[in-house]
Amino acid sequence: MNILLICDPKSYRDQTLDVPEFYRAISRHHNLNLFHTFPNQVMEEEDFSNHILATKIPHKLNHQDFLGLEKQPHNLYPLAYFDLVFCRTLKPFPTGYLDRLSSWEKFTKFVNSPSHKKEQVSANFLFKVAKNWIPETIVTDDWQEAQAFWEQHQTIVSKQVNSCGGRGVFKIWYEQSLFKVDNFQVGLRSFEHFSEVMDYARGATQAPLQLVRYLSQVNQGDKRIVVVDGEIYGAYIRRSITGHWVNNVSGDGECILSDISDWERDAIADTVGAYQKRGLHTLGYDFLQDDDGRWRISEINAGNIGGFARLEQLTQTPVMDHFIDWLVDFAKSQVIDNKCLV
Repeated sequence: MNILLICDPKSYRDQTLDVPEFYRAISRHHNLNLFHTFPNQVMEEEDFSNHILATKIPHKLNHQDFLGLEKQPHNLYPLAYFDLVFCRTLKPFPTGYLDRLSSWEKFTKFVNSPSHKKEQVSANFLFKVAKNWIPETIVTDDWQEAQAFWEQHQTIVSKQVNSCGGRGVFKIWYEQSLFKVDNFQVGLRSFEHFSEVMDYARGATQAPLQLVRYLSQVNQGDKRIVVVDGEIYGAYIRRSITGHWVNNVSGDGECILSDISDWERDAIADTVGAYQKRGLHTLGYDFLQDDDGRWRISEINAGNIGGFARLEQLTQTPVMDHFIDWLVDFAKSQVIDNKCLV
């Protein structure tokens, strides 16, 4: 079986992160022929007539080998040569990236359909799928509508959809006659007018934003539940050591194994089908605690999700191998028509 993996190893200097851990784990499966290509090679302007430059991944890959994949010989392979493609490219996706991958779907099979990923990363998709399970939310690019939402809730969070790791998430409130906007990477900024807040939060894309009521119990952590094709793999809580409102492992988040409530299982059961029907199979559900102690969906991440390696570390069980077994079975299964959408 031939599997093509896509990522940029330079983004993963820390060998304990999910992607390098996954590469090392799958390289131990000697029955698999593994190949690697880079996001920039996907976007090469030269037309290779439905071929891609890729390098063979050695068995028993170590972290230095992973970081050095760019220096290894690359050969041209037809897309139909691969039984499965697993894209682990970090957001934000370059303009046209998902379109290019979508054109490959005529020739090979994806773990997560890029053509439907384009729909999933739109600002209103989560609201459409999970509106019964999320805090009060609107999607807008109109600053006056956004200001009215802020006036209702006083403290809100804005989210860019084509981002990851908390980079596109901003907390907004009013203090000392100024609008305050906080981002865990950039820090605190102040603005006189709400229209300036919106321009800043939207960033270079100027796409519509998700605006969400701020949950005051956010310091209880961010619960990640890993779900593959409807199966719940487990849950853990990421919690900021310093009490920051963003609980992110790339910041100062620590990880604690967590249970899963019946309410959370119901939320997953009610929403996961919308992703399965679109050929989006690897999901990271993120929950934040509301004022009443209930964990509400804050995000449903589809595609390149983290959590497999963390669950393996916390549970001391072979979570990664279980996932790889699913990948093999999925690659062998018939291609299902996922165009019948809810």
